[in-house]
Amino acid sequence: MKKFKYIIIDDEYPTHLSVLQCFKPYTNYICAHTFYFPEEALAFLQEHEIDLIFLDVEMPEMNGFQFLETLNKNIFIVILTAYPEKYSLSAHNYYFDKEMVFFANKAQFSYYLPKIIARFEKLYVEKKMIDRINQLSKNEICTFPKMINKQPIPLADILYITIIGHNIVLKMKNEEEFIFHMNISALMKFLPANIFLRINRNTIVNTLNTTAFSKTTICIGDHHFVVSTRKQKEVAETLKTQVQKLYKPID
Repeated sequence: MKKFKYIIIDDEYPTHLSVLQCFKPYTNYICAHTFYFPEEALAFLQEHEIDLIFLDVEMPEMNGFQFLETLNKNIFIVILTAYPEKYSLSAHNYYFDKEMVFFANKAQFSYYLPKIIARFEKLYVEKKMIDRINQLSKNEICTFPKMINKQPIPLADILYITIIGHNIVLKMKNEEEFIFHMNISALMKFLPANIFLRINRNTIVNTLNTTAFSKTTICIGDHHFVVSTRKQKEVAETLKTQVQKLYKPID
C-alpha cells in the first residue's frame, strides 16, 4: 500500500492535535513533521519530499497565502481555517494556481477528512498519469511511425486506435482523427506493449489515458470499450500493474 507523507503548518497546537487524531485510522498516512512557523516549513521542504500539506491561513509574520506564493514546489495543499467565509474567495483562486485539494473549516475537519482523502488520492493518480504522459512526449522515439504533414505524432496524444480492415484510425486527445493504411502486425510490434493494449479485434487503447476500468470494460474519457473475453486477463493484469506503479510504496 502506498504510504503518503504529510505535514501540518499551523500556529496553534489544538489544530496539530486534531489533525493527528483524525488520521489515526489511516495507517498509510504518515505525519512527517508539524510546524508552527511557515518559514521553518519552507526550509524543511527544500530537503524533503512531501505529498500533502495541511495549511492554516492566519499565522504571524507569514500567513498561509504568503506561504503558497513563496512555495516553489508542486505539493498538494489543504487549507484549514477557523474563518472559512472570510477566506473562501481568496482560497478559491489557488485551485487554479496551486495543487489545491480542499478548503475546510477547522471545526469540521473530522467530517471532511474522508472527502479530502478521496479527492487527494484521485488527484494524485491523475498527476502521476500526466507526469508519465509528459515524460513519454519528451522521448523522440515515442512518436507514431507515420507523420501528418511531415510532422510527428506523439504517442501520448493518441487516445485510442480503431482497426478497420488494413486501415487504422487514430483518435487524438483534441478529437482529431487520422486514417492510415498500415500493417497491423507491424504496428503492434512498434507500439509499447505496456502502454498500448489491443483489447478486442478492432480497438487498441492508450492505457495512460484510462479513466476507469473493470474486467470487461475500459473507459477513456467519455469513450467506453468492451474487452473481449480472450483479452480480459491480459488487460486486467496490465492495468492493475500500472495502478500499483503509481502507488509505489515509499522505501
